[in-house]
Amino acid sequence: MKKILLYTVLIIVTSFITFYFWAGSGFSDVDSYYQIETYHDDFTNDGDTLKIMTYNIGYLSGMTNNLAVERTPDLTYENLHKSYSFLSNQNPDIIGFQEIDFNSDRSFNFNQLDSLAIRHNYPNAAKAINWDKSYVPFPYWPIKYQFGKILSGQAILSKLQIVSDSVVVLDKPQSAPFYYKKFYLDRLVQVTKITHTSGEFVVMNVHLEAFDKETRESQAEQVLQLFNKYEKEYPVFLIGDFNSRPPFATEITEIEKTISIFLEHPGMGEAIDKSRYLENESSFFTFDTGNPYERLDYIFYTKNRITKVASDVAREAGDISDHLPVWMTFTLN
Repeated sequence: MKKILLYTVLIIVTSFITFYFWAGSGFSDVDSYYQIETYHDDFTNDGDTLKIMTYNIGYLSGMTNNLAVERTPDLTYENLHKSYSFLSNQNPDIIGFQEIDFNSDRSFNFNQLDSLAIRHNYPNAAKAINWDKSYVPFPYWPIKYQFGKILSGQAILSKLQIVSDSVVVLDKPQSAPFYYKKFYLDRLVQVTKITHTSGEFVVMNVHLEAFDKETRESQAEQVLQLFNKYEKEYPVFLIGDFNSRPPFATEITEIEKTISIFLEHPGMGEAIDKSRYLENESSFFTFDTGNPYERLDYIFYTKNRITKVASDVAREAGDISDHLPVWMTFTLN
């Protein structure tokens, strides 16, 4: 009897260890993590006024993102078609996506980047995979709603020609346990160089830490160092989901310096500045789309080399994602 019990425990422990290492490992080729995808060669490398957008697309899951609820193919495809209509109307020249799926069970294993690029005739994109796991056991319960296989990340979709793309992996939360880190996504800065008749410029696409303030602030410092490096030579955009409210928001749950790090940079502008934001704060909230209550998404830029023409939060995106996009039209000086 003791032997049977011992064997049973041994089998359970062995199975758990096997699952842990299998599930926490990736299934995609590491060499394909950071790539420029070319769909055709009809680039638009001129035009005086251009439009850039940042959009945490939330893998087209609407307000079901991260919830233990059933996600159906119908919901995903409905949101995909909503995004087709929305992007056709907006017609941005450059889009920085966060939380875009390339081959994930939770979004029924189709490549969202390819779908959007081909539908809207974008000639090229730069992708950066930050989450490659054979099985993600989240949400924890019920098991049937867990994410399963994940291949997800960030991307830049551009009508202009992308000439290079590189990635810097940011620090993970130091206080998190090892098993949490095993299944957690990487937080990235995607640095994409784009060419225009006026010269090359850089788009830095970020998705900062969501749950740990100290880690998020540390990541912001890392990002600022990169920005300082590239601004010496190029016009630079810094866009993405920063997971932090502006310091002048009327409701601050705790003091945080993440956004202040960028706002205090003398050479950096922001698409929606403080005075405009405070005139009608709620109209600039980007999260969540069910009942927007805070701003988490931003477009920063080098003021001496880029001139802002217009900007806004694209509220007409609706609940395609749990985030609303931010856009800005601009000229290169």
